[in-house]
Amino acid sequence: MKLLKKGHKEKGHKEIILFILVAGILIYHSMNVFSDPVGTSITIGESSRRSAASNASNATAVAGNVTLITVDMTQITGIWQGYYGSVTGGIVLENAGGQTFYDWNLVDAVGEIVATRNTVSDWSNINCTNQTQIYDEEALLNITNTTSDRINDTFTNISHPSFSIASRTMSNCRATRTYNSTTSQSVFWNVLLSTNETNVVYTVIMDNDVIGFNGTIVDFQLLVPVNKDSGEATYFFYVELD
Repeated sequence: MKLLKKGHKEKGHKEIILFILVAGILIYHSMNVFSDPVGTSITIGESSRRSAASNASNATAVAGNVTLITVDMTQITGIWQGYYGSVTGGIVLENAGGQTFYDWNLVDAVGEIVATRNTVSDWSNINCTNQTQIYDEEALLNITNTTSDRINDTFTNISHPSFSIASRTMSNCRATRTYNSTTSQSVFWNVLLSTNETNVVYTVIMDNDVIGFNGTIVDFQLLVPVNKDSGEATYFFYVELD
């Protein structure tokens, strides 16, 4: 009987150990999945753009005169698209069939929205975009080094707040800030990241309920470049909630 009890006891211990190992693996797996940015559905609203001036100014030239002319010219960018808006949703505990066990409705928009021209399945190597990658990105988009609003001359700041994405801390990356309706360069840090040598990830740090460029309350303003020759590019959007 002692041997029988010992056998049962050892079997029970093995079952408990096996359960703990399986549970640990499942928890570790779920934590790693949760820490990566996830694809998101987006709703496209109305777009608008500045109207180009249609009429040229004129001046009468008079022989012998030397005249001061101040030129005021604003030209529409041929490279950048801006996205802005609010974030809704939350965090859920669901099975593969989409059945919800529990959910945490989003209270504040905290985290990052990223856009990239390639789908991403592995975020483990995400890092700051380096100078070589920036030059390569410009070449891919047919942006020359004489273009005033090129990527290299737009993302010139490295003093953005540090943040975590895919369980990696980002700091001192190339960055810039967008505008709100009253003060220039005051809201929404945009940061250049990359998942590999050829895939640049355009990232905006969300800020909950902030006055945006047009005076409305938004959670993000994201800059992405397009092909300078065609004027277009297709982006895939991902979100990571903190």
